[in-house]
Amino acid sequence: MDDPSHLVNEHTIKQALKSNEFRLYYQPKVDLTTGKITGAEALIRWEHPEYGLMPPGQFIPEAESSGLIIPIGDWVLKTACYQVREWREKGLFPIIMSVNLSVRQFYQPDLIDRVRDILEETGIDPGCLEMEITESMMMDIDVANEVLRELKAMGVQISLDDFGKGYSSLHYLKNLPIDKIKIDQSFIQNCTQDNNDATLVKTMIVMAHQLNFEVVAEGVEQKGHVAFLQRNLCNEAQGFLFSKPVPAQEFVRKMHIVDRVIEEHGLPSNVTYKNWMEEELQMARQELLETVRKQQGMILKFVKRDGKFIHTLCDGELLYRMGLTPEHVVGREMKEFLPNEVAEEKTAYYEKAWSGSKRVTYEAEVNGIHYISSLRPISRGGEIIEVIGSSVDITDRKKTEEALRKSESKYRFIADNITDLIKVINRKGIVEYASPSHEKMLGYTSDGYFGEQIFDFIHPEDSERVYNKFKEMVATKQVQRANYRYKHIDGSWVDVEARGTPVLGQNNEMTHAVIVVRDQAKF
Repeated sequence: MDDPSHLVNEHTIKQALKSNEFRLYYQPKVDLTTGKITGAEALIRWEHPEYGLMPPGQFIPEAESSGLIIPIGDWVLKTACYQVREWREKGLFPIIMSVNLSVRQFYQPDLIDRVRDILEETGIDPGCLEMEITESMMMDIDVANEVLRELKAMGVQISLDDFGKGYSSLHYLKNLPIDKIKIDQSFIQNCTQDNNDATLVKTMIVMAHQLNFEVVAEGVEQKGHVAFLQRNLCNEAQGFLFSKPVPAQEFVRKMHIVDRVIEEHGLPSNVTYKNWMEEELQMARQELLETVRKQQGMILKFVKRDGKFIHTLCDGELLYRMGLTPEHVVGREMKEFLPNEVAEEKTAYYEKAWSGSKRVTYEAEVNGIHYISSLRPISRGGEIIEVIGSSVDITDRKKTEEALRKSESKYRFIADNITDLIKVINRKGIVEYASPSHEKMLGYTSDGYFGEQIFDFIHPEDSERVYNKFKEMVATKQVQRANYRYKHIDGSWVDVEARGTPVLGQNNEMTHAVIVVRDQAKF
């Protein structure tokens, strides 16, 4: 057949749109752990009345240059969303539909409105739609970031396609609100024969997981690719080994065949799950070490040996502000690095925690630094094996309290009349301070929140939405607002509105957030 590319121009593409000659084909994405289809990528074809099925490479460049990619993109998005709805109505499990965005589409002023209108028209859950962008679209990072955040705010997922082919800055990448990266097929094709490609793929997977991205491998065509990707904990894969892009009806017919590919050619399921568990454990350990190292407060652990409390871990910026180092503390008991009277006072709290008290909280001062600590015993087989503690610097608060005491009347007025709930949480969502007003509104004392995850007190139906707002605040370093239900000590729920204000450290990253909460019924 002759190459029909010379016949492709603005007029013929317009005619194709008018005559409904474009078709969508769908290529499955497969979970490399379960082997099940989790999504599909929508890929356009032109069913030319004379030349048959034309791949996108023969007409998309002309559509881009002529601007017709905009109506074509609208058609693709709407058709793909209607397909999701049709599959859902037929009782198929929810599939995440991936749609590619072109540069022109991405930077069109009304993209967000177009996407919102199509989602409303088709009635699908925004979480079932995934927009695939490329690194080349990051030419204007500020505009790109804004567009992506608006899409994310709608609930749409974002995937970075052809990862590794472009030249995107890792600095920008860590701040982009994306959910997945797709490793370009050029790296996958030879990853089982070429050590350089293998190393690059492994590195991309590790880096993506460290940034909390999922990873999709494109171009999986060989049986060996599956085992390699599973061993290196890639999340999903797509490629001809599973299926080439096919029409919607054939996609459904082939689902049971695709679902067996991992079982037939992949690692045994128990090996895959073991690898993932080891990865989760390793990441948890790494996260703990990084948290301890960067902690503005202090984290410690101790055990009881021969009647003595010996520290097995102690680190964090607060420790250094006290004039101490881990070497002063680890492997020692308190009287070896603290004055006797201070050591004796703190030993009483250590003893209380070791005896089984679920939470022991106390304030102390070392070398002019005031701090508050919370201790929690860890048990195994009914016996306490260690106690873990966390401390935060309250020196500034103490200074503020002293200043307030010098204006007692003003202090009393503020203390007696404040109605807002105020919390200080770290970037992990752990409460480090809660105002006394919590007891009046919710029944819990301030100490009842210290060291707890803030999301544990939020209604389960609201928790994920609030957590996403929190993640957005960490990423954007901008004030966020949310309405949700807060747990009362009597088991009821209180409708509140909250405002989160990020607190930035020296590296301009969010270290803490101040959460101000109001009872909606009173305002």
